[in-house]
Amino acid sequence: MGYKKLSKEQELQLVEEYRKGAPVVELMAKYGYKTKKSITDKVKKYYPDEYENIVKEAQSGRRGYTYSLSELTSPFDAYLVGLLLTDGYVLSDRDGLGLDMTDEDVIAFVANTIGTKYTSYDVENKKTHYRVLITIPGISAEAERFGIVPRKSNIVPEPQLMEKERKFLPYIIRGIIDGDGSVAKTSYGGSQFFIVTKSEVFANWIKKVLENDFFMDDISIRISSEGMYRIETANQYNILKLIALVYNKPFGMNRKYNNLRKTFRDYNNDALLDKDDGIVQTTTE
Repeated sequence: MGYKKLSKEQELQLVEEYRKGAPVVELMAKYGYKTKKSITDKVKKYYPDEYENIVKEAQSGRRGYTYSLSELTSPFDAYLVGLLLTDGYVLSDRDGLGLDMTDEDVIAFVANTIGTKYTSYDVENKKTHYRVLITIPGISAEAERFGIVPRKSNIVPEPQLMEKERKFLPYIIRGIIDGDGSVAKTSYGGSQFFIVTKSEVFANWIKKVLENDFFMDDISIRISSEGMYRIETANQYNILKLIALVYNKPFGMNRKYNNLRKTFRDYNNDALLDKDDGIVQTTTE
């Protein structure tokens, strides 16, 4: 069907259906328009002062969820920022953010918490990947101050946090480790963790947080032959602090949470860490 001129009554009916959540593609087909802009232009025509709010409300209604990164108000917000800093990206075809990982439990955790769905896709000779998209008008701009910018791999800047958001640093670091970090055994059986990044600025910021906010010592940064910065430590006091401050309970990824606690417990003969309740314990013996 080609374009046809609508009567005022028909245009008002279109606008009302739009406001009630009718899918835009259905409205395009029903009223003979070829672009989504033609539909929203009718909203603007009759509600010029309320246009932006009407469009946002309608989009949220169709999406079925709302979410904002204008301020970190929960451990989940901070964890998501950490994940986006490592395995996330800014969408190029619309306002939104994407997160791709091979750990389904993380993607499911993010999607379920926000209230959206996730998808999976296969990569030849590799593990299945899982993806969640957060397509909310304005969220790309909200995420920018955290360093989540287009083509960020080599240029991740230092995240800019409000003072009241700093209490969520442990969950930002947890998201970063779950994204581009690793927890593993050393050659002598002890625990270690490291984070890799292409950004020197980001590497230095992580080191500063670990030392100044988490009171860790012996944090080093090595540069690989590929130009990757690796922030690392095998100091067992640092590992204990990481468990107490960052991996103190199940949250998001299970694999690294369980592996970190197991390697530390095995190497230290489980004297300091109870295997079940997630609480760091001390002994008087």
